[in-house]
Amino acid sequence: METKTSSHLLKGVLISLLAIVADLLLSKLNPATTDGNRYLARMIVAFAGVFISSFIYVRQTGASTFGEIFAHGFRITALVAFLLAVYTYVAIKFIYPPPSAAEMDAAVKAIEQQGVALGQEARRVAEKSAANRWIIYSSLSIFSVLIPGLLASLATALLAKKNQ
Repeated sequence: METKTSSHLLKGVLISLLAIVADLLLSKLNPATTDGNRYLARMIVAFAGVFISSFIYVRQTGASTFGEIFAHGFRITALVAFLLAVYTYVAIKFIYPPPSAAEMDAAVKAIEQQGVALGQEARRVAEKSAANRWIIYSSLSIFSVLIPGLLASLATALLAKKNQ
């Protein structure tokens, strides 16, 4: 009897949905949640999801080589990183509000204190940064998933190899 294995696509989509739900819950239940806490939640979900998914893959297929196990975890990680980057872009553009006037004033003061620009030029720099903040958040989203996902893939491959 042939064993049926679950696809890395299905696992990646499920992990992404869990991370999105965690992000939305953190932002809606506690609006004062910092970006760091939201990204920490993504990192935990990504690590645990890839780790568990890779172990499920080992049990379903009996994969015995380091490369097979690591590649499966990496495929899941890449898909989760992509889906969360797309979600982050959509969230920044359409879900989360733009920076408030107080946040813009704080950014202008910070730019002036750094000595990068003064007065109206500092305000233009802050406005341009606010308009392009999706780039920073999407990049952060990718790396906050890639690093724990790769570590989980590596850990699973090492542990599975050691146990066989």
